[in-house]
Amino acid sequence: MDKLRLTNHIKDIELKNKMYQIIDKANSCIKNYDVKCSDFLNPYEVKNAIDILNSERDLKYTVDGGYEEAERSVISIYPFYMEYEDIEKQLRFLQIEGNFKFKTISHKDYLGSLMNLGIKREKVGDIIIHENFCQVIVSADICDFIIMNLEKVSRNNVKVKEISKNEIIYNPPNYKEISFTITSSRLDCVISGLYNISRQESMKFINGEKVQVNYEKITSPSKEVKDDSLISVRGKGRAKIISIGEVTKKGKIKIKAKLIV
Repeated sequence: MDKLRLTNHIKDIELKNKMYQIIDKANSCIKNYDVKCSDFLNPYEVKNAIDILNSERDLKYTVDGGYEEAERSVISIYPFYMEYEDIEKQLRFLQIEGNFKFKTISHKDYLGSLMNLGIKREKVGDIIIHENFCQVIVSADICDFIIMNLEKVSRNNVKVKEISKNEIIYNPPNYKEISFTITSSRLDCVISGLYNISRQESMKFINGEKVQVNYEKITSPSKEVKDDSLISVRGKGRAKIISIGEVTKKGKIKIKAKLIV
């Protein structure tokens, strides 16, 4: 598989490098008839990887995030004559428990504690938050390390145990519904309205490559935002645009959105 030809359309260097890794794994499968697995990828990265892998008939692949609603997934790549059920699974499942009676523990707290162990973000899949515990999907090769070394989350003592895939309990994130009006459906205007910041500040986030729309890194403030877009601003959080509605008498656009809290 030709790296340059298959990634020529990708401008984002970080995404291009990830797709190079996918192609390297695919070429290894073709040459050595072995099985390769990616790190965890977001949905936009998965989409790009699938477009590349579909160009090679001698390969099969499976996208697996550990449960049906998973956001982050790994891609297993294997020869056409194999079945996914026959290959060694690359995912394992952990439950992190603690007494968090006096403090609310967030996704950021759990992720930060894992990163403080020296683990790369790409080795950790979804983190599903519950009241006194969380469930984490991880790469199989780091599971035992986490069990042995993770002792605290946000200064709270925790216990870590491995669970089965069937024990995963999906818990959708909490949302706060908001409404506001803006002069344009451009990305910089939408971000300003979502987080109640100036357009100059929203431009800094966009120019600093800290903004994603539907998991794609966006560096153009003039990008038009559409209904159902998922917007992520590093340091501010994520939001879902419910609707870009009618124009008011003063010429402003009504927006309904959900901030993920």
